Amino acid sequence: MKINTIETITKDTLEHKIIAFPTDTVYGIGAMITDIEAIEKIYQLKQRDFQKPLAILAATKEDILPYIETPSVQIWALMEQHWPGPLTIVFRKSKAVSDQLTRGLDTIGFRIPNEPVTLQLLKQVGPLATTSINISGQPPLNDPDCIEQTFGSQIDYLYVHHVEASQVSSTVIDATQSPIVVLRQGEIHLK
Repeated sequence: MKINTIETITKDTLEHKIIAFPTDTVYGIGAMITDIEAIEKIYQLKQRDFQKPLAILAATKEDILPYIETPSVQIWALMEQHWPGPLTIVFRKSKAVSDQLTRGLDTIGFRIPNEPVTLQLLKQVGPLATTSINISGQPPLNDPDCIEQTFGSQIDYLYVHHVEASQVSSTVIDATQSPIVVLRQGEIHLK
């Protein structure tokens, strides 16, 4: 169902549901990180490899701290420099994180998007398990009409809002290794 206002989305209305929404990079699809049923819907919708974990979007650095081991000074500096923005950082997860969420891995990836409407959504419902909206292996869909045509009723909410998105997926780095490893090159280039 297309929606034009994000204020109506709450933890209660999003329970067991998925939402497609614009970010500062590409349109994403997400579910609350504690809602394994809704997360499974994302995997089915995308035809995504069930062993491949989703990234987590959060509104603030403080929101991610319960889910990760304490970051190093170097990684904290990267967080300060590039968040909000198109950088996903893979951390060692804390004991509070379900293995179902991370697909059995001991790591978890987080990003804070640089898009006010997305940040508002995240403040309302908390961190979301997310990925780009597309069939796995195909280019991300960034047009709400195309998203609706492709996925229709498989999506519970489709937030239609124009943003100046880069259309380039985020850079992904592995902060569990030293030196850090770039897993996917996006807009941000790290040395």
